[in-house]
Amino acid sequence: MLKLPTLGALNAHGVRFVVVLALMITGCGHTNPQTIEKATKFQAEGARAYAQGDLDRAAGLFALALEYEPKMAEARNGLGLVALARGDKATAESQFRAALAINEELAEAHHNLGLLQLERNQLDEAMTRFRQALAIDPGFGPARLAVGETLMLLGRPDEARWEILKLTEVEPQNAKAQAAYARVLIMLGRVAAAEAAAQKALGLDPNLPAAHRARGEILKSRRDFPAAIEEYRAILKVEPMSIDDRVKLVECLTGANQQAEIDVELTSLEKSAPAMPQVAFLRAYVSLNRGQLGQAIESARRAIRLRRRYPEARMVLAEALLQAGQNEEGREELRRFADEAPPQLEMEKRRALEFLQR
Repeated sequence: MLKLPTLGALNAHGVRFVVVLALMITGCGHTNPQTIEKATKFQAEGARAYAQGDLDRAAGLFALALEYEPKMAEARNGLGLVALARGDKATAESQFRAALAINEELAEAHHNLGLLQLERNQLDEAMTRFRQALAIDPGFGPARLAVGETLMLLGRPDEARWEILKLTEVEPQNAKAQAAYARVLIMLGRVAAAEAAAQKALGLDPNLPAAHRARGEILKSRRDFPAAIEEYRAILKVEPMSIDDRVKLVECLTGANQQAEIDVELTSLEKSAPAMPQVAFLRAYVSLNRGQLGQAIESARRAIRLRRRYPEARMVLAEALLQAGQNEEGREELRRFADEAPPQLEMEKRRALEFLQR
């Protein structure tokens, strides 16, 4: 029988990125100094309002800046960030592209557009955008971090390590860079060095979710589930809606055999996010571990209906079908998993192909 991959492997690609607001004003078309001065003032005030979370005021100020200077790329980038914060990704992308049409040298807009592409799993396109941002400004830290984390998603940790190492050298006090460095070291099996990097990140920012994630992964690998549970609970205090981290919390609860807590977490998730494919997947995974094969099959199929390309759910479905004696259908789902598996699941893919050759 196949060995079911851990949830840590299944959800290793939940990477967080940060959108960036351009503050420097370049590429304006007007030559009237007073007009440019007013546009710059409104754009800067909009940036402050955005940073404070006042999206309505930020949008108004960015729009006002564009009335004074229609070719202000930074204000377009700002409007894109406001749209993104409101969940309007189509408008956000349109504004980022409009900013680049005005000024193709605006590194922040390349970076922000790359994040949207990354969210759509367009890894190569996103990488191109991040590289373009770095070509414009090699010191642009968010783009350097995005390159490193995208390389991790592509299953290229050696290359990712060098990119993130550059950032830690340039910005040694960058807690996010230290946390990313810890994560890539985990991928490379350098656990002691990873732990040191995670601790350094937490020393710089004790509440940084990425640093707690790295610590959580290390503790899970040691099967210190109670300590790992604390790390994921710390993350969820800062990011309570992070489904991936709640999934990992449930995995640790499973390892610690805290069945009552597992049920509490699952019930809460199913009430608050019933249409989230990750929640259906999590129910399938827990049911499979409990030997509830019918529930596991039903929930895995629901996860796949909610997210058509979901290799992790295919793997759980295949395992449940095989355990239930439905060998033909189980092998078919396993073939589909092998076709869909991303680089992060290369080990599971190899195991599946070996099983199919029997």
